[in-house]
Amino acid sequence: MLLRSIKLLVVLGLLLASVSTVWAQVDGWKMVHGEVVQVFADQHKIMLESSGQQRIYLLDADCQILRLGVPVSLESMRPIASNAYQDALCWINPQGLIGHVMVNYTVREQEGILVSYDIFGNLK
Repeated sequence: MLLRSIKLLVVLGLLLASVSTVWAQVDGWKMVHGEVVQVFADQHKIMLESSGQQRIYLLDADCQILRLGVPVSLESMRPIASNAYQDALCWINPQGLIGHVMVNYTVREQEGILVSYDIFGNLK
């Protein structure tokens, strides 16, 4: 059941990503996927590492943060441990602010070892 739910979320995420790509080209929005390295809750900012580069993004005042389709707090995006970061799929509005975030942290046991997966279900 859990695997079916995860597959459904991955499909929905990919659908959102494809729709968002078209949306981004039309309205000036862009999509960034990366790991949340640090959260600055008091400043309403996150540091995202994407393609080997770290960048600080300010969240829009109305930013919606979702985990498995459920709204969550900015604080819940903090790193799990010193080398365990959560994936985030962020929609950046034309003003350069994050307008929407899908955040994920998935770990499964395989052959006695914990293995991490990204927001798309790919092995990290």
